Amino acid sequence: MEKSVVIVGAGIAGLSTGCYARMNGYKTAIFEMHSIPGGLCTAWKRKGYTFDISMHMLVGSKTGPARQMWQELDVVEDQTFFYHDEVVRIEGGGKSLSICTDPRRLEEQMLDLSPADAKLTKEFIRLLTGRGMMGAMSLKPAEMTGPFDTLKMLAAVLPLMGTFRKYGKLTIQEFAQRFQDPFLRDAVRFVIDLPGWPMLRFPMVGLAGFLKSAVLEAGVPLGGSQGVVFRMAEYYQKLGGEIHYKSRVKDVIIENDQAVGIRLEDGTEHRADIVVWAGDGHTVIFD
Repeated sequence: MEKSVVIVGAGIAGLSTGCYARMNGYKTAIFEMHSIPGGLCTAWKRKGYTFDISMHMLVGSKTGPARQMWQELDVVEDQTFFYHDEVVRIEGGGKSLSICTDPRRLEEQMLDLSPADAKLTKEFIRLLTGRGMMGAMSLKPAEMTGPFDTLKMLAAVLPLMGTFRKYGKLTIQEFAQRFQDPFLRDAVRFVIDLPGWPMLRFPMVGLAGFLKSAVLEAGVPLGGSQGVVFRMAEYYQKLGGEIHYKSRVKDVIIENDQAVGIRLEDGTEHRADIVVWAGDGHTVIFD
């Protein structure tokens, strides 16, 4: 007899769980309180305009381990992606800097703005364009990881040890303050820590390989956030999974210290061998 899985939430996490569970022979049912899938990966339409501030890019849309995952979830095949050549443009006080994907052009701009900051500029660009952690990403759970997987991960991580030692305790805010030019101090910080979108104490190591993993190999899917989740939901259903919309979960049923099912607001219960909460964490922990 096939085992059953109940999943709460039809966002990226819930749909991914459902797809992989179906691929491995589990009977699945997703319960979603909204009338459409998506969760936080969503958009709104008002008077002919689409407001989409969810999926800025899809990491792994071009290459790498994440691409394999998106392929398995039927997200990237025959999907058109737009790839930015500029991350952000900072302007102020008559000065302008484009944080672009061309390292030579970026360096030329920064040196023109402040020749005195040449050493820091080169260091900053080396970090952005160098090795990143995405190569160490594994799609295998820990219990299925073997010696070869460990060696593969070490091969990706060891070249980054110097980066960890150098920037391990440094934030981008602290690094930016080292620039002599006041405009560059702000511009470097604004790569991540933007006004209105603060990233307080963002670790510098998080910028290792940033231009490659988060820009050059992370495209914006045409069709936006909803296009991705609608496609995932359709694929999940093609695999034989069920989705129940407008089904708000009130409680997780616990028996003998184990989750055995869910109870909806209308009082109906749905039991399963496995319960996966892929919705709001605050709700399941505190409410």
